Amino acid sequence: MKTTLNRNKIGIILIVLFNLFACENNKIEIATGLEGIVYRGPINPVEIERQVNDAPFSALFHVYNLKNKLITSFSSNEVGEFSVMLAPGNYKIIPDKSAPIISAASQVKEITVNPTGITNIDLYFDTGIR
Repeated sequence: MKTTLNRNKIGIILIVLFNLFACENNKIEIATGLEGIVYRGPINPVEIERQVNDAPFSALFHVYNLKNKLITSFSSNEVGEFSVMLAPGNYKIIPDKSAPIISAASQVKEITVNPTGITNIDLYFDTGIR
């Protein structure tokens, strides 16, 4: 009787340990997200017809869900390109306060990540130059 009880305890412990290790190795990989270019503008106080008045920029951005929970952060490179993996859904992208734009924290962009693939989107932010 005592041997059977010990074997049962050992069996239960092994099953629990196996499940813990199995769960740890089965991380869910996200196959959806956003990519695009971030722009700031205007970059000149006087707008000239047929002349581009915005420019890509490098900065740190924070991604929040619609309940204002921080999900992740990402950076754009020197030519404004960014890529971030996100589960499908609705999000808010907010530039970090160090971004070279006016009132960065108030320039919230609401976006939607499509249910499949990578969603392409360009984001435009105001420099405050007038």
